[in-house]
Amino acid sequence: MAQWARSCALCHVNGEGGAPRVGHPDEWIARVAQGETALLNHTLEGYNNMPPLGYCMDCEAEDFSALIRFMADGS
Repeated sequence: MAQWARSCALCHVNGEGGAPRVGHPDEWIARVAQGETALLNHTLEGYNNMPPLGYCMDCEAEDFSALIRFMADGS
């Protein structure tokens, strides 16, 4: 997934800035409990240390939803 590798992975591999890491479902539990809409809004608008759009300037809302599911599921 090229979009993930050049944007999300920058923070979600090592947990930079407190980002929940991919492959660590326990770090996603509280976030997933907020619901997909909240997670998508955080991604689009920025949240805590995450900048708006999470460095993926060519991603659409559908892309972000798929990327969030990918990371939260630990795939």
